[in-house]
Amino acid sequence: MAEVTTLDALQSFHRDLVAIREGRPENVESFDNPLVQRVFKRELDRLWQRPAREEKSRQHLKSGKITVDGDEYSVNDEFQQIALNLADETEINEIEASRYVLESEEDTAILGRPLLECAIIRFHQQRKYVLDSLRLLFEIDGFDAEEADENVVNVIQAYIAENVMKRSGQNTLISRCMSAMQDVRSWLARIGDKMTAAAVLMSGSGGNMPDGLETLEFSRVSLIQQHELLSIVLSNAIEQKDGHASDFQNLLQLLRRTEKYDILLAHLYPVLGSYIATFGSTEGAGDLAVARELDDFICRPKDDTPWPLTNLQAAVRTWWLAEYSGWYLDDALLGSLQGVDLDAEDRQRSKTFFDALKDGAFDFMLSIVADVNISERQDPSRAALFRWLVRKTPPLAQESAPFSDSFKRCLAIRMEVFVDAFISNLPDVLRRLRIEEDEQRQLSQAYEQDADLERFLLIIAFAYEDRPDAATNFWSDPDSNLAGFMHWASRRASTPLVTAFCNMLQSISGNDTCATAAHDFLLDEGHHASGKMRRSLSLTWHQIFKELSFFANKTRDMPPAAQTTLYRSGRPIADQAEAEPESEMMLQAYLGLIAKLSSQSETARQLLLKEPNYNLVEVCFQLASSPILPHIRGSVFTTLRGLLTHKSQEEGQIMWTCLENWMSGGYVVFPAGHHRPPLNAPEDIQQKIGDELCSTPEEGIAFIQFLMALVTPSEESSHLNDSLPFPETLGSAFRMPGIELYVDLVLGTLSSAKVNEATDVHQARLLRLSCLEFALVCLTTFNEDLIILANETNIQLDAAIGATDLATYVRLHPFARVMEWMFNDKTIAALFKIIHVEPTEVGSAPPDSPVILGILRAVEVVLKVLDLQPTYLDLVRPLVKLQSSHRRPPVANAAYASFEDGLAGHLSLVVDIGNYCGIGHPDLALACLKLLERMSSAPKITSAWTLTSGRQTQRNRAIIAMEANGDDEAIARSLTSELTAPFDFGREADSPNYMIKVYILDFLFSCLAAMPNRPTIAHLLLGFQCGVENLNVDPNGAFANRTSLFHSLLRLLLETPAGDAQGMRQWLITLKFKSMRILRVLWSSPLTAPFAIDELRDNEVLFHLLLRDVVIQPALPWEGEDINQPQFPLTGGAATLIDFLALRGMALEYIAMELCSISQSRLPSVKRRIFEALNGRLVGDNNEPIVIPTVFDLYDFLLPDGLWENPEPRLQFYTGLDLSICIEMDVDGVQIFNVERAKEILLLKRSEKRHDGVVLTAQDFSAIEQEEAMILEHLISSNRQNQIASRSLRVLKAWTSLLLVMVESNDFKGTTRTSFLLQTLQAILPALELYACDRPAEAAELAGLGRVLLFKLDLASKPSSSLDKESQSIGSLVSEKLYQLFQISLQAIGKGTATRPESRAIYYAICYRYLTGMVDDGPLMSARPKTLSAIQTYGERLIDAICEDALRGEVESRTAALILFNALITFSRQEKSPRLLEMISEGNFVGVLVDSLRDILREWSEIIQSGDEAGETLMAAKLALLLQLAQTRTGATAILHANLLRHVEMSGLFSADPELQADPAKPHALAKHYELLAKMAHIIAAAIVCRGASYTGQGQKFLTDHRMLVAHTLKRSAGIGAVEAGGGGGGNSHRAGAQSGALEHWVEELAEGFMLLITATGFLEVSVSFGPEIQKSP
Repeated sequence: MAEVTTLDALQSFHRDLVAIREGRPENVESFDNPLVQRVFKRELDRLWQRPAREEKSRQHLKSGKITVDGDEYSVNDEFQQIALNLADETEINEIEASRYVLESEEDTAILGRPLLECAIIRFHQQRKYVLDSLRLLFEIDGFDAEEADENVVNVIQAYIAENVMKRSGQNTLISRCMSAMQDVRSWLARIGDKMTAAAVLMSGSGGNMPDGLETLEFSRVSLIQQHELLSIVLSNAIEQKDGHASDFQNLLQLLRRTEKYDILLAHLYPVLGSYIATFGSTEGAGDLAVARELDDFICRPKDDTPWPLTNLQAAVRTWWLAEYSGWYLDDALLGSLQGVDLDAEDRQRSKTFFDALKDGAFDFMLSIVADVNISERQDPSRAALFRWLVRKTPPLAQESAPFSDSFKRCLAIRMEVFVDAFISNLPDVLRRLRIEEDEQRQLSQAYEQDADLERFLLIIAFAYEDRPDAATNFWSDPDSNLAGFMHWASRRASTPLVTAFCNMLQSISGNDTCATAAHDFLLDEGHHASGKMRRSLSLTWHQIFKELSFFANKTRDMPPAAQTTLYRSGRPIADQAEAEPESEMMLQAYLGLIAKLSSQSETARQLLLKEPNYNLVEVCFQLASSPILPHIRGSVFTTLRGLLTHKSQEEGQIMWTCLENWMSGGYVVFPAGHHRPPLNAPEDIQQKIGDELCSTPEEGIAFIQFLMALVTPSEESSHLNDSLPFPETLGSAFRMPGIELYVDLVLGTLSSAKVNEATDVHQARLLRLSCLEFALVCLTTFNEDLIILANETNIQLDAAIGATDLATYVRLHPFARVMEWMFNDKTIAALFKIIHVEPTEVGSAPPDSPVILGILRAVEVVLKVLDLQPTYLDLVRPLVKLQSSHRRPPVANAAYASFEDGLAGHLSLVVDIGNYCGIGHPDLALACLKLLERMSSAPKITSAWTLTSGRQTQRNRAIIAMEANGDDEAIARSLTSELTAPFDFGREADSPNYMIKVYILDFLFSCLAAMPNRPTIAHLLLGFQCGVENLNVDPNGAFANRTSLFHSLLRLLLETPAGDAQGMRQWLITLKFKSMRILRVLWSSPLTAPFAIDELRDNEVLFHLLLRDVVIQPALPWEGEDINQPQFPLTGGAATLIDFLALRGMALEYIAMELCSISQSRLPSVKRRIFEALNGRLVGDNNEPIVIPTVFDLYDFLLPDGLWENPEPRLQFYTGLDLSICIEMDVDGVQIFNVERAKEILLLKRSEKRHDGVVLTAQDFSAIEQEEAMILEHLISSNRQNQIASRSLRVLKAWTSLLLVMVESNDFKGTTRTSFLLQTLQAILPALELYACDRPAEAAELAGLGRVLLFKLDLASKPSSSLDKESQSIGSLVSEKLYQLFQISLQAIGKGTATRPESRAIYYAICYRYLTGMVDDGPLMSARPKTLSAIQTYGERLIDAICEDALRGEVESRTAALILFNALITFSRQEKSPRLLEMISEGNFVGVLVDSLRDILREWSEIIQSGDEAGETLMAAKLALLLQLAQTRTGATAILHANLLRHVEMSGLFSADPELQADPAKPHALAKHYELLAKMAHIIAAAIVCRGASYTGQGQKFLTDHRMLVAHTLKRSAGIGAVEAGGGGGGNSHRAGAQSGALEHWVEELAEGFMLLITATGFLEVSVSFGPEIQKSP
């Protein structure tokens, strides 16, 4: 099939529509893409009319040859059967079914399901995307100028008119939607029958689920969702005024036949509203005549056949009459209506309306809006009122396909129209409705009164919930019908009506504007009731306060039951619990209204807190201390929490004091004659409250959320989190100060057995969720940096922070107590229980459900504990233990020494969080991936997973756990699906899909990097089979089939572009970088390298990398920024460049590794292709040449110095600021500043000055903020520049490594080889010359490459006269470039810029090779004069630098310096230039060098004993240099003047017996000793020979003093007294022979030296002449 499938095209179109809807139309391309448009139109037509099955298509399929989209396919019997089954299942044409099967072939690897099921899933997905795209089109069509660009809306409107609303024959969009909905309902009925049969089959087979049942359920849910979308599209189509009255009548006939209140009926309700608004309203498409005909059809007499659902019929009539009655409000609308008794009709409409109400109209409408908007966190007051009001309509069955937000919005808009119509068109009915209810209530309290007005108010509440823009209609115009209704409904209201009104008022107070307006409304004290009296008739704050006080006093004055605790007056008695439910609902409504307004409006909150005539907080705590029902007490705490919205620090502390007073029983009022019991112990109070929280979760949830609001820092608190959110003396009157009591209460509830065993799972989950959110707030508000800064800076932290001192902050902050609980075995078990939920339940739950949020918070708590654990264990816990006398007893059952110990033992946790990574909840997936990353890279956890048993190594236990039920395959498929999901180019890095990709890559890398050479869960998920210490590949598995996560990762790397129209983009490059570093671990590790390298080679990754690489150009934008601008490091472009350089470096590393591997494997054709690609030539699939960057084009990453400005900021307020504590290392070992910590230090410094009494003006604050901005910008710029420099250096190392491999492995010959080496040299010389002095690290890399090139060039061959001009030119150019390289090296040596010994050694080697390559017949012969001139130019500076290194450097550089000296002396002698020798001799270098000979015997012995080859080389270089010097007159003079013979004598070298000096265990030691003797003898002889007669006496004395050694050597040289080396057979004999040969060689050399010295000094003549005298001397 084509690369872009039908589903791909539909998803692309859908993404673009979402982008337009969200105000991001910039990157929308689908409307200009003909393929996408063609596919959408085709699928839209097939949605309305599925291609029918036919015998011709079936036979065509059975023939084995089919044609799809012009492409012919040969299909086997299995494919044919799958396609036929799909055609039968979905009732579509067999060829179309084949298309679905073909496009679904890759889905089997992702979904892990059979091909038929994948095809069914794809079929429904395509239909849903088509319908949702239609929904989005209509939604955008309804946008106004403020919501979307007018031009974009015009395009959408034109598109709808042309492609959607356009009629096909007599079929309108409305008729097509109705037909499609009927088709879906029929289809659902057939599926229902199949599922019923499957259930019977399952019961008969012992509960085993039949195959395909899950797919049936998916189809059912998907069809319900399609039906919902069709209803939304139909509703919008009706409002386009494209329908007819007959369409409306068809819908009514359908409703008439409906026998069941279910989700499909609910879907039709907004359609009904659209029809009524279109044909019944004066603003619709119809006229009065059509409306009257429809009125007769809808409201015909009751003797007509009733509907099966009477309340549905009543609801239809009610809605219709609310709109239709608008025609009769204005006589101008009635036109020429004749012969009609309008008054009689008006009375009939009223009668019909009231009859409908009695039949349950509002009951049904309320049920609809409540069931659609049902929430797991529903307001308890509204829920109670709803249960009380809905009496005739059964509850809607819970479906696994919940109503979508778009459907809820669609229904709410239609209900809003109904509300407005009813209020505006039927005011008399409203008034009569209220009058009748009041009369019923006055007649008898026991009589069950009608409550339709209350139902209507609750309908308004549901319709306007979370829609503040719509709610402004109540407040924007005080003279509007809605505003008038609101005032009218609040006057003289009964208790149920007040309850409903308060709920309505809450719903229309959804933002600050509306809530403040509602607050102002409640401040109005009403109007004059008569000319003589004035009384409050409307609901006001005064009335609410009065009612609250009444209820509080009433419950307070009741006789208390037996006291067990003082903090409250016990439970309500049974009679009280059942009495006056309306009053309790009203009380809850009041409290809910207060909570809502105070949380939305700061104006209302301030009045409620500071009303001088009413202490609301005190009344609330009195209520909480009274024997009231738990749900009312829960409402009290919810109200108190609302009062803490946007709290100040003072308000929070006052509330803490009130809470502490409540806990101690301060709000309990005892009637006269009742004595206050003694104060209970805090532990008893905690136990009592904890038991009640667990037994009544609704109260517990509210109380814990109130506590969470209290511990949350106030908005005015410092970003440092350096203060405590409660008074430091809190509770000190009767217990230890602090809030540990509350922490114990909450976390004890979390791990309580009662909660875990609760029957109401929903409430238990909400309670645990509240506990987790409280714990998370306590952890996140602790600033661990304060402790670090106190220990490592000079900041007076006690004076700078908000708390009294740091010790108090650490001791009282709830962080320590929460962390202590986290090591408790029950707490850890509770965390794992919360996280462990069946994936199917998690996948079907909405994002804001308690199950999803509970798992998310539990994972976040685990992550936070792992982050903060080192601080707690190392710093906080020791400090807290020192002050243990001021704390509560330790938490019991702290079973773990570290939190990782608890995690490591719960292997199911890995499986659970792995399963949650791909269930469609982005926030949860991100958190789980982060936890997987942390766990898989934590040493304690990974070591626990790989523990060994005795001597036998065991498999990784996490791998075993994942493989147990095949979870590894499901997790791998979900991760693969996320990685292969298309990008959202509109939202870019902010899209959840992108963030999930990043987190997956981070997890894989962390896991692999932590244990690269042992099998891990990352290896398992990537597609490998994991053994104990090895990996395999299943020949039939995903890896072998190239459908594994590894291959998805590879596709992500290769198919992700690096940029777009804005240039290089960080969000794209980051993905490529993170993918590449995972592959780098895989190809580098011995465990995975065999598989990874082969797979990368098979996929030709090397060529793809070269093809897709981008050359850095000066004009190339980075995130739209110019790289040459001075402020570039402060932009997002700098971060992009950093990641790009990292990516380039790894790509070059891989190419070098692959080329080396190919060369070693002897694959000449592949190597030739690689070299061609590196030279910029690549052959495409059709043998067409592709021009790509060459390896020299990729040498583009070294940016010039001084490109960006980063001056030190000039400071006044922060003078002397020390930010050294902020310095840390990044992942690459680059030294950077921790900017966040620097911000904290600046805030502390500012606070420190403020506490010192420094008075700052507004101008001072402005200057300080400017200084802070300058400091932070300087740090950011420094960080970015350091990172860019570091990454550039790493790329340079990779590039030079690649060039070195190319130099070593190329098959070039002759001129071609020379040209390649010359080209490389030409590429690096400019940068080397530029960086040699200023950037030594980069220069060293380039010089190293230059050294190799120099040694690879043939400098000894004489140029042939027969060479062509090109070859001669190349030879001349080689000489010129090598001379330039030599000059650069001399400059680097002379200026001493090469600080590292290895760098200096490189420069020395270059100079050495250049000088030694200047042979008589070589190409460098002509450069001898200018070479000598260059050496003389640098003169003494050069010699001093080399001398310094030769004497005091590292071994490597000392050796290289001495060797270079040798070459320089040789060159100067050849050029007959004594100046160099004079410069060497004039200094103290020779003296120091000779002086070092006094320890030569000891040093040589240590070198031979240790086998130090580097030391031996250094010694050889030193002796060679001395010999070179000794062979010149100037040098010999300097050596002898330095007392050469004296220092040799002091060393004892010639005095020691060679046979005794050598180690018998090391036969070669004797030869080495003779080697040293020979070299020294030659040096002495050469020096004396050069100086002649003036030093003859010293030579004679030397020979005389060592006569024994001389005689022994001469004898041994002559073969007298020689000892044969030890024998042995085989290899030993061969080695002995080699050692004997070396020994004899050096004996000969030593004898030669002695003979030279004897001859030069005339020792024999002197010895014979003066022999007797010498012999007689004492």
